[in-house]
Amino acid sequence: MLLHRTSHELAAAQNQMLLLGRKTAIERLASFLLDLPGHDPARPTAPGHVRLPMKRGEIADYLGLTIETVSRVLTRMKAKGIISMPSQSDLIVERPDLLRAHAGGEI
Repeated sequence: MLLHRTSHELAAAQNQMLLLGRKTAIERLASFLLDLPGHDPARPTAPGHVRLPMKRGEIADYLGLTIETVSRVLTRMKAKGIISMPSQSDLIVERPDLLRAHAGGEI
């Protein structure tokens, strides 16, 4: 079990390094949003619903971006119909296919 957990944490660290080193702002944010739903098994959510565990400034720091860039990218995602935001801490993924495409750098 310890080996499994250690390899999982190593893979997560490698993904974070890739995220910070090679991805664009929209790719970083899309990857971040795709990874969030599975992070809190104690608080399950409906499919497509994402609870943001951090404020925009904290997300920006985590992703190596500025708060303005995070806000602009979220606004762009809303305009494209990829996400909707019923509140500051809740997000609904309306088009998971487009979000995955952005995360993978396909768009």
